[in-house]
Amino acid sequence: MFRRHNDAVFMDLSLDLRDAGDWKVGPLRAIDFPQNITALATEPISGLLAIGTAGGTVYLFGAPGVETRLAIPDTVSVKFLQFAPSTFQLVCLDELSLLHVWDLANYGQPKLVKSVRFDGTNPEVTALTIHPAGHFFAVGYADGSIAFWAIEDEEKPLLLRTLDELDVNMVDQDRLEEYISHKGKAALSSEREPIFKLSWSGFSNSSDPRGGKTVLAILGGLNEGEAAGITLVQFPAFNPPEPPAPTSPNHKQSSLHPAMRQAMRDSLDVLDSYFYFTRGVIQDYLLIPQKSPHFAGTFDPIAIVMLTEGPGNTRTLEAYQYPPSALSDAPQIPASSAITKLDPLNSIAADLAETLKDLDESNDPKRLLIPASLSHGNSGIIGGHLVKIEKETYQTLAAGKISKDLNLPLNGGQAWADESKDKELRLAKVRSIKFMTYSFNVAIWQFQPHRILITTHRDLTVCFDDTSAQILSAQRPTSLQSSFPDPYPDLTIDLRPVLLDPIVANRTSPTLIKYTQVDAVYFAIEALETTVLLNTGEIILYRLSGPRHPSAHRDAPDAELIILDHISSDRGFSPYLMLVPGLGPAEACAVSDIGFLAVAYFDAVYIINMRGPQIVLRHVAEHKHVKVKHVVDLIPGHSDSDKSSQHFSLDPERNVRLIVAKASGHYDIYTLYQTGMSAQPWKCEGPVTVDGGISHAIPRGLFVIDGKKGLKLSASHINLALAGPGGPKVPSILVMVGAKGAKSFANLNGERLGKVEWGHKVGEVIGVQIIEKLGSHVLVVATNKLDALVYSLPHLEFIMTLKLPLISLSAISLDESGDFIAWTSHTASGTMHQATYGTLFDIRRAYDLPDIDLACTKPVVPAAPQPVSAGPASMLQLGSWLPFSQSMTGAQLDELLGGPNRPIPRPEQQPTLSFYSSADISAGASEVAAAAAATQANLYNRLTSALGERGQVLNDLEQRFNALGESSQNMVSQAKRLAAQQTAKSWFGL
Repeated sequence: MFRRHNDAVFMDLSLDLRDAGDWKVGPLRAIDFPQNITALATEPISGLLAIGTAGGTVYLFGAPGVETRLAIPDTVSVKFLQFAPSTFQLVCLDELSLLHVWDLANYGQPKLVKSVRFDGTNPEVTALTIHPAGHFFAVGYADGSIAFWAIEDEEKPLLLRTLDELDVNMVDQDRLEEYISHKGKAALSSEREPIFKLSWSGFSNSSDPRGGKTVLAILGGLNEGEAAGITLVQFPAFNPPEPPAPTSPNHKQSSLHPAMRQAMRDSLDVLDSYFYFTRGVIQDYLLIPQKSPHFAGTFDPIAIVMLTEGPGNTRTLEAYQYPPSALSDAPQIPASSAITKLDPLNSIAADLAETLKDLDESNDPKRLLIPASLSHGNSGIIGGHLVKIEKETYQTLAAGKISKDLNLPLNGGQAWADESKDKELRLAKVRSIKFMTYSFNVAIWQFQPHRILITTHRDLTVCFDDTSAQILSAQRPTSLQSSFPDPYPDLTIDLRPVLLDPIVANRTSPTLIKYTQVDAVYFAIEALETTVLLNTGEIILYRLSGPRHPSAHRDAPDAELIILDHISSDRGFSPYLMLVPGLGPAEACAVSDIGFLAVAYFDAVYIINMRGPQIVLRHVAEHKHVKVKHVVDLIPGHSDSDKSSQHFSLDPERNVRLIVAKASGHYDIYTLYQTGMSAQPWKCEGPVTVDGGISHAIPRGLFVIDGKKGLKLSASHINLALAGPGGPKVPSILVMVGAKGAKSFANLNGERLGKVEWGHKVGEVIGVQIIEKLGSHVLVVATNKLDALVYSLPHLEFIMTLKLPLISLSAISLDESGDFIAWTSHTASGTMHQATYGTLFDIRRAYDLPDIDLACTKPVVPAAPQPVSAGPASMLQLGSWLPFSQSMTGAQLDELLGGPNRPIPRPEQQPTLSFYSSADISAGASEVAAAAAATQANLYNRLTSALGERGQVLNDLEQRFNALGESSQNMVSQAKRLAAQQTAKSWFGL
């Protein structure tokens, strides 16, 4: 238990972790990041989103915590998804033409109720969509053209156009002559892609029953080589004028009236347009309506979800507001109301403020937040690590959580913590307890601390997600309010504004953003500073300061530093400092909570006081190419750094020190001390080179711990206060882990306490951490063979081998409590497509999947929208001949046409009509047409009798009445055509 080394006695720090019963390795939660999405669908009433993948998995997303996976019987690609709101079911069609139906009302997990073979035919055109009024539609073709047709005219389209040309069906004489002059060798135009999808939307904020201004979304039709994206076109409202009076009372219009055709054509003149730019090619998109499932989900959309293609044949999602504000009709303030009396000074200030506001505002749609598993799949995770944080730090990070207004509206279902884990949940809420055993007290220990997951992404972003057990502790009747993991988008660090800054580009390279990637991230828990290491050698420091406006640039005192506080930021972390030494990729990096940053390059070491900022040490090797073992200044190959506050064998005082391990096995020790001078408050001494260290130290593989308690001795404010003469003198232990073994030393450069070596059979070391449990500490080394090797401290005695979960392991990160995140990479893209959150102590943990109830928000399908007359506004005011919703009552209509002394007819039972009965659709269509004809005849007889009783000759009213009779005949025919179309395919989306 105790061993003496010179004058120090080092006790065994691993007593309570030597038995196999003290450990229980287990996965807690698997987090998928789908990168092969093939289909998507939405249920707008309850707020559900479904996505299908090429691997045969269907993911369902709803309210916070409502996430579930559905698997089709065969592992084949999903081709099509569709919700059935009236029956609350989800329909899936796979590539084997098998139709699968799930019952979403089943508690806990949707139930697969049926799988049948589906035989369908492909449509003749590539895309089709109907105008919100229902009287004309757009058809997309494989040649990239779009034709607009009226339902009542099958002979000639209203318009045939492409994205940039009108009337492409007409011969262009100039282009024809150009083509002839080139003898047919030059193409008339570049090749266009087909029209893949069309969506025509009206909006509820319009008082026009036809939807007012409309927006047509077009996927495809772009010329070869143009940027990828979706085109939006805004059209004026369809508002036809009064048709001219017929030349004779018996005149019959056999086709679409020319005035009506012209009104339809006028409503196809483009008012405005917008283009959604995307990084990858868009494979599909989905409009998210505000509440109506009708019109194929295109009416009154508030968001658009895009399925984009990425590197390695991946397909991921991103969402934006829809339509963009550039195409919305925001109410304008009248100019007269904005005029106020201002003195010249206030007027200038107001104009300046308004100008700055206009510069800040953008008409681009805001990107919406989607579930973390989907958003991280789109940005491409390339790595990440777990960080255990204290309650105060956690509250600070969570305080700036972004508003839910920017979330994709997903509210379907509710989720509660697993009730069978009630006891574990209660323990998860406890912050600390006093453990009693064998009649003596054990120290208070933390149970279920807060944890965050820091991930680096292919799109040059760094994200923060909450993985604490506390967010999963909601129980009935309170549902979960957070997903797992819970993203903190306001803390996301985007490197692109820094890399695109002109000052930075001038000091580095204008093309740096094209080839650089994030190599590592270091987070200072107390200082709340994040250091980002790029694979090209640049270091960028961010501080948690909140949104920041741009300011004037100020020069740094050292040539290698760039102060970045002139760059604006609208998020929690703001850029502060950048190190650009121009020495190639960095070998290692270390940060501290007292404001120091150390970076090691191939032949140089930098120590920076970030509170200046100022370079404290710039140590460049004099003999760069000498490979003799004892060359002091040489730092060849891979190296690692760690900053700590502890004893030093040659100097017994507690001071701030930096340890730099070299690939050769030597390691250097630098000492930092305060000078008391404001111009240079810190200086550095050294290095002192020590022989016999570990060769090829792995990243984050150096530890300095308290020799009595095993706690890490970091360069914190508390340890800094204890530094210097008169401070407590506690023996320290240096632990170094390399690719082939590990060593431990007393007081940094004192006697070696332990040594262990492992051969090639162990595999590659991919993660290392000193784990604390019940006051005991051990060294855990994880390998790519799914083994976790456990060694005692400080003597590195082998204790046991733990088997990690059976997953395809690419990388692993462990925290001090024994929790880990294991990454599985996507082979083609190189990004991570799955993360397994697990622990070495799976005892009373609260990470089980929650209970899900989708039926609690089962949708109530609103009434189907009724056909809108193609007549002018004056005709709409009289109500429709078909007895649907009317703007005037029958008594008001009789009073208008029959006069006050009209005879009161006997009340007759009117048939109730509906386009959507439970009977056969074709039979319902016949009933609609017959009822419409009967209603027209009955109303005609009643009005003729009333006019005869009145004895008035109203020629003008008779002419209007004849016109109405003719219109009713046309509408009966139209109802028949619409009913026939419904038998083939309902354009109302049911």
